[in-house]
Amino acid sequence: MNRYLTCSIIALMMTGCSGEQTDKLLLEKDRLGLVKSLTSDKIIFWKFAKLGVRASAVKDTTMPEYRDHAKELRAVSGIIDKMGTGKNNISLVDAALLYRDYSKIKSFVTRTDEDIFPPLLDGIQPKTAPIRRSEADKIVLQNAEHAVLSMLALAAKDLGMEISLYECSKTQPDKLPDSEIKTLLQFVRGLLFFTNKFYYLSEDEIGNNIKWLDKQQKVDLPYTRAFFKWGRFNNEQTHVAFHGLNHVFRGLDRLMMKRDIDETRALDDFEIFLADAHQLGIQNETVWSIESFVYIKRGKNEQAIASLNKLKTSPLLSDSERESIQQSIEYLNKREPDAKLDGVYDKFFIGKIATRQMLVVLAKIDWRTFLKEHNVVQTDKMFDTIDRFEVVNAELQKMSDPKSIIQKGNELKDKSKKLLDNIPDLF
Repeated sequence: MNRYLTCSIIALMMTGCSGEQTDKLLLEKDRLGLVKSLTSDKIIFWKFAKLGVRASAVKDTTMPEYRDHAKELRAVSGIIDKMGTGKNNISLVDAALLYRDYSKIKSFVTRTDEDIFPPLLDGIQPKTAPIRRSEADKIVLQNAEHAVLSMLALAAKDLGMEISLYECSKTQPDKLPDSEIKTLLQFVRGLLFFTNKFYYLSEDEIGNNIKWLDKQQKVDLPYTRAFFKWGRFNNEQTHVAFHGLNHVFRGLDRLMMKRDIDETRALDDFEIFLADAHQLGIQNETVWSIESFVYIKRGKNEQAIASLNKLKTSPLLSDSERESIQQSIEYLNKREPDAKLDGVYDKFFIGKIATRQMLVVLAKIDWRTFLKEHNVVQTDKMFDTIDRFEVVNAELQKMSDPKSIIQKGNELKDKSKKLLDNIPDLF
């Protein structure tokens, strides 16, 4: 990670001298920003737990990264194994030991790429039979794991967007088999990048997805139908709907950018989305918000007002958002200049509406059932592991708070002086 940061900074310095903000340069800036953003305590705690489990499947115990930290990594894996199934609490002593080991190897966890170790599934399976994988199989499996975890973290209350973005950043779609799952993953990656304001990364991801969909006009999309609950659509209609959905989010990426050409490109994307939506008879908040924006930009005030009136009735909106829409309607009726409209109904408002609706869709998915129905291996074990990681993450967050350390220290003293003798270096 540090090597990538150094190379990226040098590249940006060299290409930035001309002052031209090219697509390539702006995309590289986003890549650099993503790497720098993945350093929060929550992410490092998450990596710590994953490294412990993944390292438990190491066969070559001479590898330096394992050998130098084997004691702490084995201890982490042992505590996680002892938790059993589900979100069982960690004992007070185990929490203290866990934090002690974390403190010892925090710098190692921060700088280490977890993918140097075996896949997560190898670490959570019984160790009775040795698992031998080719490097190619390992790459495919660990990328599939990152992909699944990026989606499951969205549904986990205590993990959410931060962990999902980390797992998403670790996934390399080009290393996955060319399939429908790959196109769904690329869309989710694009959505996560957009939500975290990495607009150029998102545009690149979704742009690649659009190219794939344009080439695969006849591919069957059963997972996509299930994912978005488009049961009433046949395969051709599903393709049209998903194609439009990708265009709307690429359009939103471009709308958030600063160059004039980006807004022009955004309007092109929005019109493709609206053509697809109107073909299918789709009516929802995303359609109405995009319609309103395009009609305003094209000077079609009556159509814009009609779409805004529909949007105003949505239960997804707050009272203040409805008030903004009403102000926009009043400005349009008076044919006020665009500057006034931009103050109440702007691009950020549209992006918020579309993202909110999409996150509502993702939140309603029964991920365990969805993954089982689509033959994702070891689904139950993966969920149990995430449950345990959530507990570990929560405990480490508590232990990193000085007030919490003092409180837990007092609790330990009350329980037994003997217990404290086992962890003298914690305090």
